[in-house]
Amino acid sequence: MQVNTIIQGDCLKVMKDWLDNCVDLVLTDPPYGVGVDYDIYDDTEQNWFDMFMDAVPEMNRVGRMTIMPSCQINRLSWIYKALPPDWLVCWHKGSTGCSGYIGFNDWEPLLVYGRNKNQLYMHDFFQCTPTDFSNGHPCPKPVHWALWLIERASDPNDIILDPFCGSGTTCVAAKMLGRRYIGIDISEKYCEIARQRLEAVDTGVPVKEQKQGQQPLFPMESP
Repeated sequence: MQVNTIIQGDCLKVMKDWLDNCVDLVLTDPPYGVGVDYDIYDDTEQNWFDMFMDAVPEMNRVGRMTIMPSCQINRLSWIYKALPPDWLVCWHKGSTGCSGYIGFNDWEPLLVYGRNKNQLYMHDFFQCTPTDFSNGHPCPKPVHWALWLIERASDPNDIILDPFCGSGTTCVAAKMLGRRYIGIDISEKYCEIARQRLEAVDTGVPVKEQKQGQQPLFPMESP
């Protein structure tokens, strides 16, 4: 199992040969099943239910702890019957103006499976403003969303897995915090965005400027 990498592929196929509890934290943001226009994934509600029943047990098998949004509050009763989480954490976004679209106003429940020795269970609420949609992915999470969760649910050098990594926010935050990371996404387009964002952590040159050929202001020394 290679770490510090982005893998293009079906996460269920990628993870099927991995050992139990081989990663310390699974932090992911799967498609919502509300018709978002992803690159090659059909974001239907039925596909969401299928994904949940197939992917969550596998994520819980390979990871010591799993954290993921439930997105729609009206799905919580079904989730608690199908695969009940051990804990819920509330992400307070501030007013988003989209309650009629995805079932809530300004907060989103995060499902937590498994327990660890760290700080997450001392908290059940955090606040972070959603990011804009300027990095080529329709639903990127803010980096501070992932930073807050990873810092409290893992230790330095732990392995953080995002099997639906999209534009790579979880992996970027893991790298910033000194964790090892693995990102998986079925879209090569999103995998490339994630790789560029991870490179930007090292170079200090944002992805937009990378594409324009800008050099870092303070080049990193070779190891």
